[in-house]
Amino acid sequence: MQDFFTIAKTDFLDTFQGAWIFPLLLIVLVFIFWKEKDDMRKLLLGVLPLLFLFIYWCPLTGMLFMKLLGENVYWRILWLIGMAVIVLCGTPLLKSEEFQASTNDYKIPQNVVAVCDLLPGNVHALVSNRLMPYIRLYDPSITLEFGRNALAYNGIENPTGNQILYAEAQKEEIDVPALAPLAKEEGCTFLVFSNSRTYSDDWEAYGYKEYGHTDEFIIFVDIDYEEGQNTKKWEE
Repeated sequence: MQDFFTIAKTDFLDTFQGAWIFPLLLIVLVFIFWKEKDDMRKLLLGVLPLLFLFIYWCPLTGMLFMKLLGENVYWRILWLIGMAVIVLCGTPLLKSEEFQASTNDYKIPQNVVAVCDLLPGNVHALVSNRLMPYIRLYDPSITLEFGRNALAYNGIENPTGNQILYAEAQKEEIDVPALAPLAKEEGCTFLVFSNSRTYSDDWEAYGYKEYGHTDEFIIFVDIDYEEGQNTKKWEE
C-alpha cells in the first residue's frame, strides 16, 4: 500500500509539477458543478473526471492498473482513457448537419459543376456569390471579377471603383443599364446570376445576350465574344 502511494506521488509530480493544468482542472470542475444546469454535461464534464481521479488515487484500483499497465505509464494512461471517453461519447463531426455527402468527384456543389460545364475555358466572368468560392476549383482557367473576399463589400454605403459593379450585381432586380456598361468596362465576358433575379431591361440592348442556363442559374455572354477566344483578365 505504501509503495502505491509513493509511486503515485512520484508519477503525479513528474507529470504535473510546474504546470498549471491540474489546479486549473480542479477550478474548472468546481465551476461546472456550480454553473452547469444540463445534467448530461455535468455528468460528462464534471462527474467523470472526478471518477477517474478517484479510480487512480484509490489504492485497490491503482495497484491493479500498475500491475496491468506498468508503473511508468500510470498517470499518462489517464489521458488516453479521457480521450477514449471523448471519442466514444462525443458526436462525430462529419455526421453533423453542416456536412453532406459529396455528389461528385470534385467535392464541390453540383450546381457549380453544372455552370462550369456550360462556361468555356480561358474566360473572365462575374458570377453569383454562391458560385465564387468554387468556380476556379473546377476550372482554374476561368478568372473571376470577384472572389470570396468581395463579401467584405456588402454593406458599404458609398462604394467606389469595382465595388459599384459588385453592389449592382447584388440587387434582386438587376439594373441592366447600370450594370452592363460596368461589366463591359471590367472585361467580364460572362455574367452568371441566380434564376430568382429579375432584370430592368433587355440585355441585348446593352451588349450581352443569354448564353445558357441551369436549374439554378442563367448565363449571359458579351455579344462580341467569339467561341474559343481567350478573355482571361490575368494569366496564371
